[in-house]
Amino acid sequence: MAYSAKNLHEDLQNELKSGYNPRQISRAAVKIYRAHDRELSPYLDNKLLQLNTMQESPELEFSEGEFRHLLQELNRG
Repeated sequence: MAYSAKNLHEDLQNELKSGYNPRQISRAAVKIYRAHDRELSPYLDNKLLQLNTMQESPELEFSEGEFRHLLQELNRG
């Protein structure tokens, strides 16, 4: 079964329980990517890679608003 946008939405939404933390979200994205790399559509692959890079530099971090917009986009499936 393919890992879907809804699955990613749920997993990332769980990361917000303790508040918005770009490094924590980026680490979670790495775990998700490793666990589901063969199941990802090109779109989800791209989004997870973008989230992964947030660890590299503050300039690459999504703002909280950008991250919440991504969650809305994923929720629409």
